[in-house]
Amino acid sequence: MTSLPNSVPDDMPRPNPSIAAPSIHGDAILVGGEVPIAVWRLDDRDDDAPTTDPNARLASRLARRLILVYTRRGEAIVDFDSDPHLQTASANTSRSYVSITDPGEVADLDSLAEPASLVVLRWPPRHADRPRASIADLFGACRLIMTADTCAIAAISSTAPGQPGTTYAEHLSELLPAARAAGLTHVLQIVAVIGSGNGDQFVYYATHVEVEAARQGWPTGHGDQSHHVDLLVFTSEVRRHE
Repeated sequence: MTSLPNSVPDDMPRPNPSIAAPSIHGDAILVGGEVPIAVWRLDDRDDDAPTTDPNARLASRLARRLILVYTRRGEAIVDFDSDPHLQTASANTSRSYVSITDPGEVADLDSLAEPASLVVLRWPPRHADRPRASIADLFGACRLIMTADTCAIAAISSTAPGQPGTTYAEHLSELLPAARAAGLTHVLQIVAVIGSGNGDQFVYYATHVEVEAARQGWPTGHGDQSHHVDLLVFTSEVRRHE
């Protein structure tokens, strides 16, 4: 059975991976009937890169959180998006950072000194100056890097239903089949939100009401706007023993 990745920072006791996301609610909302959703509410402080851009604050704080949750010191992060926030967070937490601009470059990673414990990609890709790889190519490249201890995370940019652009549901209809075809298992969805607050809050097995409230905005009482991003967490498939 594929285990769920650990969901606590690396300087805390690490639980059994299969129960990493604590069951807070009995009426968990699941993706595809099996995959739990976590809501990460990150307040808008940003000690590493002060900025007035809420999206930059979300990217910076989220990058650090993902590294602390999914990696240990000395391990490597492979990034298909060349995200400067992820690169900075990797350096600040003593992780190696490798940027890949072309899935075909994955073959050159055989000489990595450290194990790649986290692979990150963004969909759709942000860099318009690069040839756009298909999602099948990206997931295939991820699978070549991954071991049983590696997680791949896809950050999805989507539009609200009824607005111009591709919705989250439409992205899922493309992403999930491509991931399965590449041998990846979808184990967790994360809705990450940033807004004014008094500290970070993490809810696992979130209800439908909690998920939609997070996407609509983090209530602050001051009319401040919040920003969110959806992330899909994948592991490599593991055969069950008969």
